[in-house]
Amino acid sequence: MRPTHLVLLLFLSLGLSAQTSLNIALKSQTTYLNDMNDIWGYTSASGREFALGGTTAGVSIVEVTNPASPTKKQFIQGPYSTWRDLKTWDHYAYVTHDNTFAWNTVPDHGLLIIDLDSIDNASPTYKTMNPIIQTPLGSMDTLQTAHNIYSDENGYAYLFGANVGNGGALIFDVATDPWNPTYVGIYDDYYFHDGMVRGDTIWGSAVYQGKFVVVDASVKDSTVVLATHGTPNAFTHNSWISDDNSVLFTTDEIGDAFLTAYDVSDLANITELDRIQTSLGISVIPHNAHVYDQWVVTSYYTAGVQIVDAKYPELLVEVGFYDTSPSFSGNGFYGNWGAYPYFESDAIICSDIEEGLFVLEPTYKEASRVHVVVYDSITGAPLSNSDIVFDIASDTLQSSIDGLANAGTHLSVLDSISVKLAGFVTHKSAFQWQAGVFDTLEVALLNVNNVGIQDAAHSAIVLQPNPNNGTFQLTSVEDGAYQLMDGSGRRLEEGLLSKHWITLKNKYAHGTYYLRVQWGSQAKTFPVMLLP
Repeated sequence: MRPTHLVLLLFLSLGLSAQTSLNIALKSQTTYLNDMNDIWGYTSASGREFALGGTTAGVSIVEVTNPASPTKKQFIQGPYSTWRDLKTWDHYAYVTHDNTFAWNTVPDHGLLIIDLDSIDNASPTYKTMNPIIQTPLGSMDTLQTAHNIYSDENGYAYLFGANVGNGGALIFDVATDPWNPTYVGIYDDYYFHDGMVRGDTIWGSAVYQGKFVVVDASVKDSTVVLATHGTPNAFTHNSWISDDNSVLFTTDEIGDAFLTAYDVSDLANITELDRIQTSLGISVIPHNAHVYDQWVVTSYYTAGVQIVDAKYPELLVEVGFYDTSPSFSGNGFYGNWGAYPYFESDAIICSDIEEGLFVLEPTYKEASRVHVVVYDSITGAPLSNSDIVFDIASDTLQSSIDGLANAGTHLSVLDSISVKLAGFVTHKSAFQWQAGVFDTLEVALLNVNNVGIQDAAHSAIVLQPNPNNGTFQLTSVEDGAYQLMDGSGRRLEEGLLSKHWITLKNKYAHGTYYLRVQWGSQAKTFPVMLLP
């Protein structure tokens, strides 16, 4: 992880802390007599959009093609269940439920299959199946319940947290005959609360072990664990991989937990990149995160839905939110259960436990980001513990031991920055936050003991171009000498300024270096950006 990181929630300083929405607008709300649970979306061959919503009493199918005027199309009753999950393949929906009650008049269905081509019929076409599964330990279990389900791009459905074995992942072939899925394999080392699959790789959430588990399922009846990694709050609920398969996002289902990003490009060296919470309240519980292009759309129980710009996963920035449940706050299992962001229309559908189905219109705005580098203007040495203040934010961050700090915001505005450190002259300047840009701001602080020297140097010498590829020109009042240093102040090379051109003797990795130029009793230190 980076030594220092602070996401600036700039809107807090603008009196927006009580705001219940940012870059997301309400289009419609549909209520139910029963509580809702999970949600998924379906788009027909003709382009019509439908919300598939789980309720405690069954499955609701609502057309949301016109987001301002949803239409309830079908309801399929099922066993009473707090938990219900839904996914689709082709024109079929596959539904699981979890808990059971003795007084249920509808038996546990194992797996419910709905033919979505029957949406417009007087009665929908559906069926249930309770296959008998042989576990790796040899027991024969009848599928009755499962906590979650995921269908991948290859036509396999994965049932997580089933009543079979340890509740890992049951794998069914739904592509060959979608109406009659065939059981083809199992992963059963850990109970998986949830999971998603891409390219025959399972990203499973082992909630009780507090870690995600990466499983090779290319051979369905002989799965292999590739890696495991703990999550910050040790209650791993949800895992979702980025579109390029390089970054994994997880949520921990516990109060004050994080949406966390990991570099998983090398499974032998998984590293955490960043973590973020929501600005909509304290102690809230994150639930389900879904990656949509560069965005991560996450449902929080009492805080609604959040949009995070993850274009640079090392610095996650909240750029949108909508509170579907303003009546609830804090650490509780109320409010927003799930959010589905994958419609062509860009509409987000949300299932709020108490408030029903929400159709939301997001405006996906890229975040503004800055990488701040603070160093001594004379020596080039990095300066730690510098107070960095962006005035619009009225918020302060500190530079790390390497003189670094990162900040981001949903705003795109002209701001002012001040950088303060005891024994140095305070730096003040304007800074333009730019949407979609990860800027670099280099701040050279002048030691109060060197004010005279530095003031003279400022008008005496100029370096250009900067950035450069290792060759650059110095415009100077007279000849002198130079020293090239890295970020720690270590001298890399030195030379004379006879003709004011410098060609570095060695090839260096791209990044920021520091060039100290001295002539007579005067000196100046430049940050030098070397390009690849």
